[in-house]
Amino acid sequence: MDAKQAISLLQHYQEGKATPEEIQLIEQWYQELEDQGEWHWEEGEKQTLEASMETRLLQQIQSPLRVRSLRPFRWAAAAAIILLLGGGSYLWLHNNTSHPPLATAPRGNHPADIAPGRTGAVLTLAGGQKVILDNSAKSQIGSQGNTVVLNTNGQLTYTAPAGKPPTGKPTVEKPAEVLYNTLTTPRGGQYQLVLPDGSKVWLNAASSLKYPTAFTGKERSVELTGEAYFEVAKSSSQPFLVKVGGMQVDVLGTSFNINSYSDEASIRTTLLEGSVRIHRGSGKVLLQPGQQAQVETAPNASAEIRVIHDADLDKVMAWKNGFFNFQDASLEEVMRQLQRWYDIEIVYEKDTPRLEFIGKMGRDLTLSKVLNGLEMSKVHFRLDGRRLIVLP
Repeated sequence: MDAKQAISLLQHYQEGKATPEEIQLIEQWYQELEDQGEWHWEEGEKQTLEASMETRLLQQIQSPLRVRSLRPFRWAAAAAIILLLGGGSYLWLHNNTSHPPLATAPRGNHPADIAPGRTGAVLTLAGGQKVILDNSAKSQIGSQGNTVVLNTNGQLTYTAPAGKPPTGKPTVEKPAEVLYNTLTTPRGGQYQLVLPDGSKVWLNAASSLKYPTAFTGKERSVELTGEAYFEVAKSSSQPFLVKVGGMQVDVLGTSFNINSYSDEASIRTTLLEGSVRIHRGSGKVLLQPGQQAQVETAPNASAEIRVIHDADLDKVMAWKNGFFNFQDASLEEVMRQLQRWYDIEIVYEKDTPRLEFIGKMGRDLTLSKVLNGLEMSKVHFRLDGRRLIVLP
């Protein structure tokens, strides 16, 4: 039985449409759950909990399930994991062992909570001046050359005054000075940007984008660190280039995501619409929608550009859509995401547990709620200020 069938069966049970065989199966799930100690009934509450489990389960699933078959353990345990998470999210996890046990950790054991990330960034102007940006009402930052810079509700926009377009060839008499700005998000911050040509950029936490305040040459070139999602305005006369980590992405007009964090094993460029060409040394690869290019970043890594033909677009775009997507994610990968979004330091007390997670959680949850969900595996945490210690 797969996940969708299990959820459907629980819904039938809730609606009173289950067959006698289905009723027997569901009641067996509950009994197995109680026998294993994965769900602890309070005195006199068993019937109430049995009647409400299906409702709570269905209420907490916010989107269609897209999960693979789990390694064998009882479906009752899977249901308990979903129910105990709370916060309008669902998460499955299993160990990379032949007999994956599950352990429910005490809830509420993180007295000092940390809020999730928010809209915020730092803009560095051409002269070196730094401007703190947040999700405030419309305000004019100033002018950079002939371009007006506006900050409106968490979005930075570059526009040209009437009669002074931000693009076009500089005059022979007086060459236009190229001014550069840099938008930087801290850990725990994200921001949106509209470039002078109308292209849109979403910056994830701990990222930066360097760009000219006017695209005046034969190409539109920007430099990225970290992660960003681009929706590029089309211009056949000015190709759009993204320089990132010793490679280059050539674009005409398309939507794509680049993940280039220095603590990740590879730079991943994922194409949603249009086409992009990846350059690495003498190698070139043309991506089609749904494909992902991976370039290893280790000092002695191969220069090969690996192409994933069926990329998980939901996982790639989860951060922009307000979620953590932990599909097939190791504990280290999960911790790196939490470190960037909650601005914390991760410390491993001993060897990292070999865990693999499946599911998604909202990025609007406090850190304690996320940890309470993750602690249903054999890994536990201790929070010391902004240091999150991963315990054995």
